[in-house]
Amino acid sequence: MDVGETQKKLSRWAEQDRTHRFYDLYHLLHHEDWLRTAQIHVRQNAGSRTAGCDGVTMRDFEKDLEGNLWKLREDLKAERFEPQPARRTYIREVKAGGRIKMRPLGIPAIRDRIVQETLRMVLEPIWEADFSRHSYGFRHDRSTKDAVAYIGGRLVSRKSTAYGWVVEGDIQSFFDTIDHRKLMQLLRHRLKDKKVLSLIWKFLRAGIMEEGTFRHSLLGTPQGGIVSPLLANIYLHELDRHMERYTELPEWKRQKRKRQGLANFLYVRYADDCAPRRRGKEAAMVT
Repeated sequence: MDVGETQKKLSRWAEQDRTHRFYDLYHLLHHEDWLRTAQIHVRQNAGSRTAGCDGVTMRDFEKDLEGNLWKLREDLKAERFEPQPARRTYIREVKAGGRIKMRPLGIPAIRDRIVQETLRMVLEPIWEADFSRHSYGFRHDRSTKDAVAYIGGRLVSRKSTAYGWVVEGDIQSFFDTIDHRKLMQLLRHRLKDKKVLSLIWKFLRAGIMEEGTFRHSLLGTPQGGIVSPLLANIYLHELDRHMERYTELPEWKRQKRKRQGLANFLYVRYADDCAPRRRGKEAAMVT
């Protein structure tokens, strides 16, 4: 099975019908070609040298690559696959003003990473058909530079449509506080496949292992999980749709608001960071 061609078909079907709910996807997750492609992607990630809570690295996994992939495929096919808790670690971040913050990361086991990558490969083409053009985080061929360029060009413009203010913000502890049940509701807008939904639920509830102590994961998607950025974008897509009500206005309406002394906005989001910025006496949004 050609993985790339199948992804193109999923994307095309999603674009042609924005209300279509996909119901026959689970077989892709245990298809040999998809698992092999996912394993290659995970191996190419620098984090493949890092083990999950089972202590297995990609090098260990590849000592019996064929056997391990076969076992993973059979577990998925029989619906007996169970993800392990993510291993909790922390990275040091220097924030504005020299403030130090320890950001938590959840490191999944190698087997779980491969399955998460397969999930990402299946789901991403579908939701890319829906995502807002104002969303830049964790998307193919988009970056922070693109977000800054979009908003920066309008800040320095000499035209009457130039904007003069930027208000930056982020959602506090966003990845740690995502509501699982609300996320599942949003996933059902496009997914009818109960097996795929069940697998995602298992990953969300797999828990955290920190210094030998297990913690239930009742909220959030672990930063460090391969599918977490996509799930975060699906969750925040609702914010994008809400903001577009104020930013995707026809020019006549923008001019009317300007004459009334009201703000006109631009909006850009990068993951959980956003910033509104405003034109003249008005404001607009950036991430």
